[in-house]
Amino acid sequence: MPAKTTRAKKAKKAKKAKKLAVKKKARKAVAKKPAKSAVKRTVKKSANKPGKRKPASKSVKEAAKKRAKNKSTAKSTWKISPENTQSVAEIDIWKKADLTIEFVKVYRSGWIIVDQLPDLSGYDPDEGVNIFEQFEFDVHQLEDSTQESPVFPNELPLEERERLLNLSESELVDEGWTLESVTRFSGPLLVEPI
Repeated sequence: MPAKTTRAKKAKKAKKAKKLAVKKKARKAVAKKPAKSAVKRTVKKSANKPGKRKPASKSVKEAAKKRAKNKSTAKSTWKISPENTQSVAEIDIWKKADLTIEFVKVYRSGWIIVDQLPDLSGYDPDEGVNIFEQFEFDVHQLEDSTQESPVFPNELPLEERERLLNLSESELVDEGWTLESVTRFSGPLLVEPI
């Protein structure tokens, strides 16, 4: 007789362990399902019985409120970049009286991140846009620049051009030259939400 009771006890323990394992598995499966599917399930069940709609559970209501709150306070940001390569130019313009010297550096690509969707209705792709004047942004990047190429006025003699090229920025300022820098995007622009 003692052998039978031991077997019976072992069988009961195994059955109990199996039930616990099934319950744990079911709990994990329910916990993993998002609140959105719980809403669908409630609606589907109530749709079968017109007039007898079950109210959504408290956790489903809270999840819906949280999603709505996150949507309203979410800050949208936009990435603006030229569609074509080599459409980003950084131009240093040195001026003195009626003379102007430009140093142009072209970049393979670049982008800026803005907080509001920009109004580009008056944008002319041929003229481009000075990004520091047109947009308010904190983050930008210019990638893979080419060598700077100077553009001198025709009335400036060759010897004077070479002399000015050998001067540092501070020496140019000491001689009365003023600097204005412009970074331009030109051509078609890509505006992407991020």
